[in-house]
Amino acid sequence: MSRNRTKAWVLAACMLAVAGLAAVGKPNTQAAMDARSQMPLEAIFPSQFDDWRLDPASSVFVRPAVDQAKQFQMYDQVLERTYINGQGQRLMLSVAYGRQQSVGLQMHRPEVCYQAGGFKVQDVTPALIEAAGQVLPVTHLQANMDGRPEPITYWRLLGDGVVTDDSVFKFRQLSSGLRGQVLDGLLVRVSSIDQDTDGAHRLQARFVDQLARAMSPEMRVRAFGARTTPPQP
Repeated sequence: MSRNRTKAWVLAACMLAVAGLAAVGKPNTQAAMDARSQMPLEAIFPSQFDDWRLDPASSVFVRPAVDQAKQFQMYDQVLERTYINGQGQRLMLSVAYGRQQSVGLQMHRPEVCYQAGGFKVQDVTPALIEAAGQVLPVTHLQANMDGRPEPITYWRLLGDGVVTDDSVFKFRQLSSGLRGQVLDGLLVRVSSIDQDTDGAHRLQARFVDQLARAMSPEMRVRAFGARTTPPQP
């Protein structure tokens, strides 16, 4: 009887603790999420930086992120751009933001979307690249269809933290839900049409680093997550 009573008290204490965390954390988180949801993706990702600028041939097709999002029921904003550098190298940037659509961001990973679109997807591997001195966990993959080889680098944020795999994603969803928080999500994809997969991934890594360095610290956290230890040489 005493043991059952002890368990009951422990359970009650845990429930009160969770309720307390929810009451304390929810207002600030809600305000932060509301502020982030109002920020256009165009204000976060510069259209020109270092040696990169919008490709004139494709800029006519670039619509505001909110308009782009209407094509995708899961997202609040979608930004799609093609950049070109002085050597004529082109990279495609696609960004999807969901205010409360983190499940959609999980389901619409590039390796899932490309395969659903008829691409053959292979070599899905985790990697670490550097973004303005910050270690950024990313996923590399190769998508192919009808002679179109497309090496891809992407990363996902849940709140202000980079999510590296589905188990971490689900755990963060659950733990934040217990605190009364619904985190927003951001998926950033960089890709190119290139037969040289390794070379394409190196160019994409350099592009990401230059992009991060062109951002203010506030925007950098918004696009790349909280700062971590730089990679060791």
